[in-house]
Amino acid sequence: MERNPAVAETIEIDVPRRGIGSELAEALASRGLTAEIVDSGERCALHVRFAAQERERLLDDAIRAIETYCSDRVLPFVVQRANGGAVVRPPSD
Repeated sequence: MERNPAVAETIEIDVPRRGIGSELAEALASRGLTAEIVDSGERCALHVRFAAQERERLLDDAIRAIETYCSDRVLPFVVQRANGGAVVRPPSD
């Protein structure tokens, strides 16, 4: 099963009004999503898709998983982006 297909998928989310749509768009941006407000006068919606390319999403997800793994086991490591990938290292390096 493919979780993040390479084709940019867009979903539509109906919202009650433009103000809420603007606030939701900002909240979604903090989670790596981009949302375009579509207001036809009769209805308001957000068109939502991933903001980053598949490789960036993969790297972000992998880093979060590694950070959670280290945190759950109280391991003294940090994760950094490096050379198009990531590095797990002690905090003093």
